[in-house]
Amino acid sequence: IIFLFSGSNGDKSSNTSGIIVNKIVPIVERIINKKLTEEQVSNYISYPIRKCAHAFIYFVLAILLCLCVKVSGINKNRIYLLVLLIAFCYSLTDEFHQLFVNGRTGQFSDCLIDTSGAILGILLFKIILIIKKTNYLKIR
Repeated sequence: IIFLFSGSNGDKSSNTSGIIVNKIVPIVERIINKKLTEEQVSNYISYPIRKCAHAFIYFVLAILLCLCVKVSGINKNRIYLLVLLIAFCYSLTDEFHQLFVNGRTGQFSDCLIDTSGAILGILLFKIILIIKKTNYLKIR
């Protein structure tokens, strides 16, 4: 899924995030009781949504990787480091891939955002395991 999104040209990628932006802008305009300029929409809504999408997709990737690596029998403490390393390396290759896609750029700052999302996914996974282990919730 990440590879497919990254392979979308700049216009298609903008249109995809634009769907969400177009739903949020009217809500924000009603809240602040003011019409936003295109520059404000770009800087304060569109840009953060695109970056949150980066973080979210790697958040999901990290959780899925944790599930896969957990059943492999690798030492519990190394699972998280391995998942983080895989997510970071994939984000590097993803940004490199975008260098060859029309209208897209590869940015190291996006790798850091991706990796931050992966860290949050790992933390959630670890928290769920702790809750399960301590029987705070009856998770089976």
